Amino acid sequence: METSILNEHTHATGSSFFDPDIQRQIDARTNGFAVFKVQIGTFYCPGTAGPRSPRAFSIEWEMDFQRPSMAWLRLESYHKQIRIEIVDSTKESARYGIIMKFNNIAEMTVPCDFRERYICFDLVTPPVFQKEVHYLQDGSSNKQCSQRISELCAEHGVVAPYAHHLRIVLCDDNDHHGSNVLARFQDLCPEICPLIRYVTMDARKEGLFDSRNLAYIDEWVKTISDNWRVAFQVEALLNNGIADTRDMLKLKPRIDWLISHHGGIAAEVMRYFVEAAANRPAAQPLQKCFEATLQKHLCRRRFVVPKGRFFCHRVTLTPTRLLLEGPNISGSNRVLRKFQGYEDYFLRVSFRDEDGLQHRCTRDVDHEPLLQDRVGKVLKEGFDLAGRHFQFLGYSCSALRTQTVWFVSPFFRHSAKEWVTAERIRDSLGNFEEVIYSPSKYGARIAQAFTATDSSITLHKSQWREVPDVEQNDILFTDGVGTISQGLADKIWQMLCNGRSDDEANTVQPTAYQIRFLGYKGMVVVDPFLSGIYMRLRPSMRKFNVEGKDYAEVEIASAFCSAKTAQLNRPLVTVLEDRGVPIRALLELQDKAVASTRGAVESVPMFVDLLKKHKLCEDFWVSDILRRLNSLGFGLNPGNPRKRLDTPFLSSLRSSAINYVLRSIKYRARIPIPESYMLPGVADEGPAYVNMGYEDVYCLPEGKIFACIQKSGDTEPTWIRGPCVIYRSPVIHPGDVQCVEAIGKAPPNCLFGTLKNVVVFPAQGTRSLPNSLAGGDLDGDMYEVVQYGPLLDLKPQDPAAYPPVEPRKLDRRSTIDDVCDFIVEYINSDNVGGTLNPTCLKLAELHSRAVDYLKNGRKVTIDELPRTAALSQPDWRESEQPTQSSNYRDYHESSRALGRLYRNITLEENRRPHVQPGRNEAISSALWPLVQRRLHGRRPSTDRSWLDSTYATYREELKYISTTYSLSKTPLSEEELVMGMILATCSSEGHKRERVFAMNESLSFLLRATRESLAGESREMYGQLARAWDAWIYSQRVSGDDSESQFGSHSFGLIALGLVLKNLPRLFQDTHYGPHTEPSTFREESISDKTASVPGVFKESLSFVLQDPSFFPSIAPSTWLGTPVRRFTKVDTVEPLYWLVTSQYVFSISVATWLRDLEFAVNELEVGVATGTFEKLRGFMWLLVPPSVYVDTHI
Repeated sequence: METSILNEHTHATGSSFFDPDIQRQIDARTNGFAVFKVQIGTFYCPGTAGPRSPRAFSIEWEMDFQRPSMAWLRLESYHKQIRIEIVDSTKESARYGIIMKFNNIAEMTVPCDFRERYICFDLVTPPVFQKEVHYLQDGSSNKQCSQRISELCAEHGVVAPYAHHLRIVLCDDNDHHGSNVLARFQDLCPEICPLIRYVTMDARKEGLFDSRNLAYIDEWVKTISDNWRVAFQVEALLNNGIADTRDMLKLKPRIDWLISHHGGIAAEVMRYFVEAAANRPAAQPLQKCFEATLQKHLCRRRFVVPKGRFFCHRVTLTPTRLLLEGPNISGSNRVLRKFQGYEDYFLRVSFRDEDGLQHRCTRDVDHEPLLQDRVGKVLKEGFDLAGRHFQFLGYSCSALRTQTVWFVSPFFRHSAKEWVTAERIRDSLGNFEEVIYSPSKYGARIAQAFTATDSSITLHKSQWREVPDVEQNDILFTDGVGTISQGLADKIWQMLCNGRSDDEANTVQPTAYQIRFLGYKGMVVVDPFLSGIYMRLRPSMRKFNVEGKDYAEVEIASAFCSAKTAQLNRPLVTVLEDRGVPIRALLELQDKAVASTRGAVESVPMFVDLLKKHKLCEDFWVSDILRRLNSLGFGLNPGNPRKRLDTPFLSSLRSSAINYVLRSIKYRARIPIPESYMLPGVADEGPAYVNMGYEDVYCLPEGKIFACIQKSGDTEPTWIRGPCVIYRSPVIHPGDVQCVEAIGKAPPNCLFGTLKNVVVFPAQGTRSLPNSLAGGDLDGDMYEVVQYGPLLDLKPQDPAAYPPVEPRKLDRRSTIDDVCDFIVEYINSDNVGGTLNPTCLKLAELHSRAVDYLKNGRKVTIDELPRTAALSQPDWRESEQPTQSSNYRDYHESSRALGRLYRNITLEENRRPHVQPGRNEAISSALWPLVQRRLHGRRPSTDRSWLDSTYATYREELKYISTTYSLSKTPLSEEELVMGMILATCSSEGHKRERVFAMNESLSFLLRATRESLAGESREMYGQLARAWDAWIYSQRVSGDDSESQFGSHSFGLIALGLVLKNLPRLFQDTHYGPHTEPSTFREESISDKTASVPGVFKESLSFVLQDPSFFPSIAPSTWLGTPVRRFTKVDTVEPLYWLVTSQYVFSISVATWLRDLEFAVNELEVGVATGTFEKLRGFMWLLVPPSVYVDTHI
């Protein structure tokens, strides 16, 4: 966002300026405390301590200072951090720093008696270690620079991976500080004073992580490495700071017993134990936690991994630690599918800073030596873990952007009778001769095999071929896109649906897929001219050659079933403002979004719209559940209290969703744009056929696009017609947004008439339109098409034109070590950060180079970035985190659109949701008669032990997910899990998105497994409905308990309720048509005038769909309320009619008797209308049918 800041400075008025060097000098003079000892260690509970006794501090490494001038503790309020400066006693020119950010301090402990002068720092993550170095600049001048390091000395390096808390003993320097040095320390740090506790804490050298104990643990782990998953969890206990070596040795006999007696499930039990131990109360001994985990999980049901997924072990390498996570469910890729059954030999390794965020270089601190030593060494030499040695294997390009790669441990593949190594896997992927001299391109081509994909159909070499790209005057119009036949598209979709839930499979069938195939990557779209099973690819899609393959699998990276709604964002707002969009128009759009969001408090349809628009609660089917219940008359504020939908949990869920959306609007300008769509881009194939000699083929003219939108349930698609604005996020240059014309419905002689939920670009003209939009192409890039009127009148602006950058090449063939060097260089140079300002245009050019760094290897150094002249920031840059470190002292009120939007919305305090116990008896009371009737007296087994087991398994896995993916020590709330979002703020949006994605992958797997368990082994719908109903009643009982078991009960209830509501209409259709028949065609007419005596409110809303008049030989249709019509919307009724439609009586009477009683109910309804006592009851009218009558229902 640096471009927007620079532009902001151009328009800012009244900004305050100051010199940071002066501020640092002031801090150094006034806030210095002489240090006597620096001690690094860990907190522990002494063996004789009671449950309320204070913890003790184990000193694992320390440094004493004979002279007060050798070490100083300084408060740097400018950077919101505490710095400890240490002078090397052997070489006073060498200086070291230990830096603790304010927001990394969980607690500070000072003694009750100020005669002792120590401060214990309980840190969330390890501090930052730095070394001051001097080097010659320009051959003469001496420049001082800070370097990141992983250890202060070799002895510290031994304990640094396990112990990172600090105990600082201050000097009794009465002349300098006065007698009460601790009191003065507190006076100077008001921001962190609330973190101070007054407790006298013992400190001694316990040797909890000395070399001898660590070596003993290492030997033990090697002896159990045959059960590698257990060994991984043992390593996690130690490496993640959950247990010390003393705890581990006490646990060793019990873990050995678990392996020997329960080897098949030992790894899963240990996985839950590691999670429970990390979050146990401080006073609970580790052994007691282990026994509790055994009791819970030894007899628990195990999860079965679905096709195309596997349990992935993850490692995070920080400057000091090796953190372990998982195994968690993950999508597969080409390599993993090839070695199915050997997934435990593969590791996903991320390189992160201590706070879990990506490494970010700065001007003042040199990270390269640390990255070379820590990351480069591991990449080239590998590392040992749990008795195995792991080697660098490769990466996907999207994963490398998050600084994540794959490692593998060599293994023997029994089916092929061969040893599998990282080198052999890479060699088997293809021929990389064309890019072997460029390390970045070599790595990027290997990366293609590691993209997460779903398997689909396998093609013979006769079923596909390569055809030329469409080019004109050296302009490539089909960059990354090919075609497939409709038959092949059908086969792919059928195979994808086999691995999806019913709800996913019932979406619109895609006409475009993003694929990987041999050495090809890109998009393929349906070509109506192709027949059979056939695919055509293009040279622009071929990244490397794969030879000697008669058969190959089409791998699906994305299937485009629907269009998303486009949203404003901060860069786009800045560009639109610079291009002439009035600020008033943007404020009105924001006002509408805010009003719609807040309206979700009162209205079920508005709440459902909010959830769908922002893709919240999708995995739990909340939108569908609310819609179905609303059709039965339930509302948030109904006139009848028996139809109140709200529960404490649903109310909290709604508040969380509203808060999430409003914060996104305020802090990121994420405002949905009406009449807008986010679509993948593809090319018009017309010119390709014209080049092949075809005649009378329509070709999209330059400046025109085609887009056809179809949603699930639409009877007819929507064709976009008229002026549009089109862009590709992120927009950086003002020319990244262009105006085009959509042609509407496709002409009959075109190639793209059947394409849905894509945007088709012309394949002719003076310039490629996708390339004009921030350098886009057609291999899967998403484009936003906007028809919202106030955003269409833009000032003309030419697209950016950047010359292509020649990839960096070596004068020799690249090796995998060169790729490793490139990864280190990429991490160290990962600097992608009014737009008409010349400095902003320069940043746009640098941004374009930086995003292509993965491919061409040409880095953007931090010294190339323009320096900002002012240190005051616009107010819209204020952080969501009040305690977040900032290099800026104040903010100015921005007059730009972003500032106006920011100040236009006021938020309530973001409080963590707390749900009181509560249930909704009204839903159960309303649904039970329907469920009872559908079951026809069938009753499930009285055994409910399966429910106890299913719920316990669900709850424990949900708790595991809530702690694993939290951004802090606080577990995620059940509301966050149901929403599929993390509400906590994070300084890195990329890191947060990564965690949210992984969380939702785990949740999706858990929900699928739970639904399968609730459905049972029988696929009979009656049995599924009965079991789902039992689960719903069970969840209501548990959610009413004020106990630990309440967590998970609300979301479990949503799963059960969703299944109940889903099965009811299925059973209704099965009851009236039989399991394998289809309803006949219905006539659609209006209600007969013969029903004039019926109240209008009833007559207008009551509509039946009759199967066939022949079912009523003695009763003419006119005897009914009129000739059948197609659909009804709502029904107003009274108690007699309600009784009639909710009793078993309906199913045991003749048609004549039923009609007589219906006439009686209608008469009673007239009385109700006259007296105003009737109540609304939506959706129940479909029960007003005798046998063999079908009613179109909303359920």
